[in-house]
Amino acid sequence: MIFERGEGTIECDIYIEDERIKQVEEFVYLGYLFINDGIHNTNMERRVNAGNKLNGTLLAIMNSKIISRQAHFNIHSGVLIPKLMYGCENWVWQKKNKSGIKTMEMRSLRSTYGVSQKVKYTRTEMSESDVI
Repeated sequence: MIFERGEGTIECDIYIEDERIKQVEEFVYLGYLFINDGIHNTNMERRVNAGNKLNGTLLAIMNSKIISRQAHFNIHSGVLIPKLMYGCENWVWQKKNKSGIKTMEMRSLRSTYGVSQKVKYTRTEMSESDVI
């Protein structure tokens, strides 16, 4: 795989053991998306989308009345948050990205605590006993 930074691309013919190496414009390495135009926002968007997808997958478990609220919170803290935050050390943090991450986390917490979206609570208010 050949990766070149910048908009202009130069075709390279590189062979390793008689196999031509493919030239790409983007690739994922250790969960981080590298794009040749240098835009960093796509990594956060990918993580938020992955978190939303996982949240949707876990919806049946999170809405179950059989599982305790503590187990719901442990799933949120042990599965969803690590999925979202994997590779965050390399993110270029911008204010506009904060809302997407916060929205995804609050969606998960609302399903954990059984709070409607119509009622506006902060994360700390949801943790208090009167909301639970």
